[in-house]
Amino acid sequence: MNDRLLTVYAPPVEEDIAPGSDLAAILVNALRRNRIDLKDGDILVIASKVVSKADGRLRTVKDRAEFEDLVEDSSNHLVAERTYASGSTVQIVRTHSGTVQAAAGLDQSNSNGSVVLHPQDSDVSAQKLRARVEEAFSVRIGVVISDTISRPWRIGVGDFALGLSGLSGLDDQRGRPDDDGRVQSVTVRAIADEIAAAADLVKGSSRGLPMALVRGAGGYLDKGRSGAKALSRDLGEDWFRYGHVEAIHRGLGVTELPGRAAAGDNSDDILERVSRAIRVVRAGGSRTPGQAAWRMHIEGSGSRITMAPSDSPATPQAGGPPLLEAMVGLGSLVERVHTALFAEDLSATTKWEWADGELGAFPRGVHISIGLLSP
Repeated sequence: MNDRLLTVYAPPVEEDIAPGSDLAAILVNALRRNRIDLKDGDILVIASKVVSKADGRLRTVKDRAEFEDLVEDSSNHLVAERTYASGSTVQIVRTHSGTVQAAAGLDQSNSNGSVVLHPQDSDVSAQKLRARVEEAFSVRIGVVISDTISRPWRIGVGDFALGLSGLSGLDDQRGRPDDDGRVQSVTVRAIADEIAAAADLVKGSSRGLPMALVRGAGGYLDKGRSGAKALSRDLGEDWFRYGHVEAIHRGLGVTELPGRAAAGDNSDDILERVSRAIRVVRAGGSRTPGQAAWRMHIEGSGSRITMAPSDSPATPQAGGPPLLEAMVGLGSLVERVHTALFAEDLSATTKWEWADGELGAFPRGVHISIGLLSP
């Protein structure tokens, strides 16, 4: 059982932590120097930055481009990408440890110009630190290695559990009755993340407080075999595996955006948005023939797109009559443009131009008028 009172305290750590430091010994000394007598059921929350520093998980980059390359090397899935006026690009990615973070969780603050990577395996690091501290104090405790994360539906950042040892990261309420007697079927409480967030209120590695002692949550201690990796959803279960712009681009067959990504502060003007939409349409693989028979031209600073026959004569791409293929391609091209514009928060209205021929009327071109959507 857990206490109804939760206390959180961050003892000062006086030693500088650098590559090769004995982090466990430093933390034990800090606890003893502050006359803290650990008890069974206590939980230590330790900033991932100091774990990485002690393990030598530091890199040096010359510029923003090298930093972005390091982000790519530290991730295995791009969720979203945006640019800012400074010229920098910010990526939200899924890291090798399964977490979804901005810049793969890489940290450049208070690191003497170096980039601090995640620990190689935060669960293993938590296990090693727990074993050393338990041996020093002859107690049974839990260890959480914490990191900072942003939240897609809320402003601001908070701490979460990147590594775990000795406690369950989740409190599964499914199958238990609620206060009204109804059996719960959905609720799984993120205990380790809540503990990490509570600890963040008092600690801060930049202030010489890389560790916090949480007392009163000992009821969650167990063998902790699953670690923090069990807290990250598998990619196949992730409803939000792509940003809304990236999801549309993927549907249009674009895996790598040509040119500049969308502005993170929504400051792109209409011309920039329309130009990017056209690049996406052209870059994506065509699933219907005849699109090459048409050229697209942006008019009025982005207020209109005109589609007209290409200067090159239409040639069959799927073995059909060139004119019929071109008509099929134009319809497909219009739909692709509408879809790409929607990703840019732009509306589109299509006006068709027709010409008469021996077999009846056929499309001669299209004018797409563009406006702003309210997200």
